[in-house]
Amino acid sequence: MPTRQRKEVLRRTSSRVLSWVTTVGFGLVAVGLIISLTYNPDGGPASGVAACFFTIAFCRRLFGSRIVLGSSGVTVVNPLITYQVPYTAIGEIRGGNGGTLNLVTRTGDEIYSTAFGGSITDYVVGSTERAADRIEKRVKTRRTSTQQGLVEKKFTTSWIADFCAVGGVVFVILAGALGI
Repeated sequence: MPTRQRKEVLRRTSSRVLSWVTTVGFGLVAVGLIISLTYNPDGGPASGVAACFFTIAFCRRLFGSRIVLGSSGVTVVNPLITYQVPYTAIGEIRGGNGGTLNLVTRTGDEIYSTAFGGSITDYVVGSTERAADRIEKRVKTRRTSTQQGLVEKKFTTSWIADFCAVGGVVFVILAGALGI
């Protein structure tokens, strides 16, 4: 009976921290503006709430990017599109030295990972290189098959980001109705 490896989530710690700081910070500002809207019913506070919600939605999508190493493949979660790549379909892993992390399939398609885009900090810390090594380790043990799996693409679901985007649209409409 083969042993199953646990899921491993690869992401930068700074992304997780920035995501929650942005969510809580702009969420508190939005609550304050909603409270002020009850005392000052013009469009200013409503448009401020919309701006806060759109900022939260943008940051949650951006900082929610990650790579998940599962039992049968790699899941690359980018802000809008999620790729499910079977280990047998991965031909090469490019990354490290302050660059970006990309998976290249055996058919030549390149899948960019937003979670490990190149940065000055990465040049010093080397998180992209470590992530590439971890993925390579998993892929090597499963690359023995010559059969290629299909890469699946789907829309990335981020419940907090999607809720905030809808809330932002509602408050834009409200600000327009109240008069900006």
